[in-house]
Amino acid sequence: MLLSRLNLASTNNIFGSSRLRWCQQWHVSLMLHCNIRCSANYANKEECTPTEPEYLARVTQTAERIRRSVREYTACYSKISIAQDLLGSRSMINQERDLDDIGCTGSPPKIKLVGILATTSSHNTCQDNTIDTHGNEKYSEQISAICAADGIAYEPWRVPPTKEALERSIRHANERLDVHGILVFYPVFDKLTDVKSGGSLRGPSKCDITGVYYKSMDDYFRDLVSPQKDVEGYHRKALRVKNPECKEDDEETEVMTSCAAPTDSHTTTAGVTEGQYGPIYPCTALAVFRILESFLTQSNDINFSHDNTNWINKRCFAFANITMTIFNRSEVLGLPLATMLSNQGATIYSVDKNSILKFQPDGRVRREQSTTTIENCVRNSSVIVSGVPSDDFTIPTDWISDKSIVINVANVSNFDEETLLTEKPGVTYVPHVGRVTVAALESNLICLHRNYH
Repeated sequence: MLLSRLNLASTNNIFGSSRLRWCQQWHVSLMLHCNIRCSANYANKEECTPTEPEYLARVTQTAERIRRSVREYTACYSKISIAQDLLGSRSMINQERDLDDIGCTGSPPKIKLVGILATTSSHNTCQDNTIDTHGNEKYSEQISAICAADGIAYEPWRVPPTKEALERSIRHANERLDVHGILVFYPVFDKLTDVKSGGSLRGPSKCDITGVYYKSMDDYFRDLVSPQKDVEGYHRKALRVKNPECKEDDEETEVMTSCAAPTDSHTTTAGVTEGQYGPIYPCTALAVFRILESFLTQSNDINFSHDNTNWINKRCFAFANITMTIFNRSEVLGLPLATMLSNQGATIYSVDKNSILKFQPDGRVRREQSTTTIENCVRNSSVIVSGVPSDDFTIPTDWISDKSIVINVANVSNFDEETLLTEKPGVTYVPHVGRVTVAALESNLICLHRNYH
């Protein structure tokens, strides 16, 4: 077995090769580790205190950089909306006239995000763990505080935990013109009171794209969300990558990917036309990408400005010739993350329960031969990312080289943190990415707004 030397108690679906297992943990992980203060001070800007570790300062700066671009866009959108109402024409705005000089007043409709929670309660139950079993209410509170500070309207919809009610709510949000993004709080399969099939969690119908039954009720609901409003990037039609199918150890195969690099800025740049702001990547994968970008551009002494000129070329330089290992190949984390990073010049070892795939900068993916072990991958990597939702999985510290960047995105730590920080003082360890994940959620919402609304 590929993972025999790790002495795992159970390896059944341990790397979340299907997206169900990971998504069950996603919101819980975010709540356990996010540590976002729902105060007005943090919602506007949180300053790192001298006692905070370096990684936290870097993570906070990364989240703030993304949120700053969101605030700039919402402020600009607000002014344009008011001016359009007053002038009745877009022509004067396109001439770059100063909107402040034409008497912009009033409150235009805000960009709106709807959060759908399956619950038996009609009010906030974040203090009741017997109802809010996955921490969704508390997470919803935090999103509300941050969105309010960044000029986004957030509206929680609490619906009965039935298949019919969830379907009706999602379809209603899809049709609402004033709703620009939809966030469904997963998992919902264990909350449904009207779907019981002998303990099976299989979805109730076949997927139009794959022609097979959904693996779970959660997968079924994800595909009900319109791709034009899917802030989490979970809809199958919206996913920009396909799972590579390597049949032989040395066989190479093309992976369908989007070559567009995610950017912080939502301001218009030369050569970019309507409908080209994106693509929408799953929030956690995008958050890890942002954090790595921040650390690597710092170590490579690259000066990033807010100007998007040559942005992609700068990113390619930041990630070029860097080898990374990612423990997770789910559609919502490991696969899109490996694709994004390899598109920017990195070499990625993607590890799951059954195989090791090598994502190469030329866009090809190769299944590694059996002689390649996960120990080899980790020892040869300067970046290790792990998202294995299991207490039984731990990456040995002695495999990790000094000065590596280590990121944990599981709800439990996949590393021996005490040993890692004691024996490898040169390692940069990031135990959670929650702050940047919420900022990435906002960034995705802005991309959807620019593309479709």
